[in-house]
Amino acid sequence: MLLPVTSGPQPTKEQFFTALTEIENFSPAPVMLANAQKILRDPQASVDRIAALVGGDAALAADIIRCANSAYYGGGRCHSIAEAVLKIGLRETIRLLNCAVARIVSGRDLDHYGIDGADFWAESLFNGLFLQSLAQFTGQADPEVAYPVGLLRFIGRLAINQSIKNLRGGQYWVGAEPVAEWELATVGLVQADAAAMLLKKWRFSETIVAAIAGQDAPARLAPGNWLAEALHFSTALLPQGVGRPFQPTASLTWTSDPFSAEFMRRYGLTFGSVEALLGRTGESFEQISQWFGT
Repeated sequence: MLLPVTSGPQPTKEQFFTALTEIENFSPAPVMLANAQKILRDPQASVDRIAALVGGDAALAADIIRCANSAYYGGGRCHSIAEAVLKIGLRETIRLLNCAVARIVSGRDLDHYGIDGADFWAESLFNGLFLQSLAQFTGQADPEVAYPVGLLRFIGRLAINQSIKNLRGGQYWVGAEPVAEWELATVGLVQADAAAMLLKKWRFSETIVAAIAGQDAPARLAPGNWLAEALHFSTALLPQGVGRPFQPTASLTWTSDPFSAEFMRRYGLTFGSVEALLGRTGESFEQISQWFGT
């Protein structure tokens, strides 16, 4: 529910960093995910290593076990994270771990944005799945890296929301101005910059940090960062959950802007192929939502 506009002091730099620290303490899950990404890049990675990592968090382990026992993976009776990892494999376990972690950190109400936690999680999931599909189709990035980039692209909202909350009041975004302008006026930076700061604290790779930091202006990155470009491209066509219920519809009702047109030309995309990618994203979204009971 959107709230009326109220005025309040802008957080200082110190107060903002305090908010980052508080978010870091919400859950050890993001740091665990960053470590899982490192395991995935290790050619010597083993099932035992990821099982030991995930097994350190009972809630995450339970999510992975439940998904591994779902009909999608042929059902079954895995009782431990080790059994689940052996059944579905290393890469699929990390894919599920991405979802489980994003649900933990994105499933929080962002009251100063007027965003329900369920909508925040849904928007994050849809973005992750779409970016993964786009990477697979174009061959321009590792889909296993593109997935968390999409999932975590809006994580900076957590830091901004928390910094305002720490002031016991402050500003509420009600859609009267672009959200980035409201963020700048309220806390002095946009969520993409806040996200990069948060992900650095969680020790994510520079590839992921740079992509999310550059999502609003990828042309400024040198050399070109396809992941940042893809995030920017997806903004033109994905459903936006900011300030209203998130509706994961798969239809092209957008008008191609110059950046989107050039992105499509450069990477061999057509309106038909993008529509097909959106359709597959919607199907995957529904499947994963069922796994996690959302």
